Amino acid sequence: MMRVGIAVVCFLVLINPGNIVCAQTLPPPPDKDPFVGTWKANTNKSQPKLNDVAASYVRTIAREGDDLLFSSRFRKTHSNSYSANHYRLRCDGLPHRVHCFESSCTTSCTYVTVNRVEGKTVSQHKTSYWAREVSSDGQELTIYGYKDKSRKEIEELEVADRVK
Repeated sequence: MMRVGIAVVCFLVLINPGNIVCAQTLPPPPDKDPFVGTWKANTNKSQPKLNDVAASYVRTIAREGDDLLFSSRFRKTHSNSYSANHYRLRCDGLPHRVHCFESSCTTSCTYVTVNRVEGKTVSQHKTSYWAREVSSDGQELTIYGYKDKSRKEIEELEVADRVK
């Protein structure tokens, strides 16, 4: 029912050509979302080369309704202990406060297609633009970090493999 309401509001907003806020793809059903799963950083395909901490990064993405549940862990610098991060996010184009490791930040995202999400994260020191995309075979997750709002100039590229 909520999806129908969002679709109606988006249609009404799209009637006004000056406002394209709702021109987005709705998230797929949770059991069909290609992002759902556990992903391990692939150091050979990522650019620039990942340091030891980034290379140890494992993220798990789950769905609860329209909410994405993120859990991640990585090895702390110069130790064998791990740090973890957990948060819930809805990719509805609106800013949501999330926990970003040592502090909090605001993240917004939208499904551009079923297998591509674009977003923006604002922290105290930086605004970053990014996209996540799952390959057509569902085995590779690519995370693009962009230098610019228009997402034309790639700053970094992290590739992760699906953990079986």
